[in-house]
Amino acid sequence: MIDLSELEHDTISELINIGVGRAASSLSEMVDQPVELTVPRITFVERFSDTDLARAPTEVVSAVSQTFDGPFKGEAMLVFPEERSLELVRSLLKVDVPLDTLTDLEQEALMEVGNIILNACLGSISNVLGEPINCSMPSFRKRESRSLLDVDDGDLGTGSKPVLMILHVQFMLRQNDIDGYVLFVMDLDSIQMLRELVRRFIANSLG
Repeated sequence: MIDLSELEHDTISELINIGVGRAASSLSEMVDQPVELTVPRITFVERFSDTDLARAPTEVVSAVSQTFDGPFKGEAMLVFPEERSLELVRSLLKVDVPLDTLTDLEQEALMEVGNIILNACLGSISNVLGEPINCSMPSFRKRESRSLLDVDDGDLGTGSKPVLMILHVQFMLRQNDIDGYVLFVMDLDSIQMLRELVRRFIANSLG
């Protein structure tokens, strides 16, 4: 498992929070109401079974995902438990209707939210570290959390040794606080490259 120093971890957290701040501004403009986003916690794990999402393996989740590549590559996902995703859609669209009537709007709305948040996070990393990152078009999926990464028993496998960078994201809008997750799934080589770029950035910042 990659062992980040406290300074490296804090730097990655700051890069993510810069992106999340930009995403919050974009979402606020989109829905014409204040939207606050925070990332109180970032963790790195090797097994999906070690994530909060795995605690309810049969819970249906809604996810927006996109692949990315550059100096490091992987897949980024914005994930919500199904009911929370519908609550988010209702809050963002400012419509007061039963949750079960929002399912037709859910995919379109979450795709837009996911595109804003994921691109803001990756764009912040790219801009600050000075490395281009290319992103695919986002896609939408809804499935049980245990099948989110298309793996069995929550095991990401041992061949390429993928690492998950998990961002716990809190949405604060109107009078409703909604929790979601952003997952960055990268192989060990990519996460080591990210760490090396962060080290280089820290060294340049410190002169």
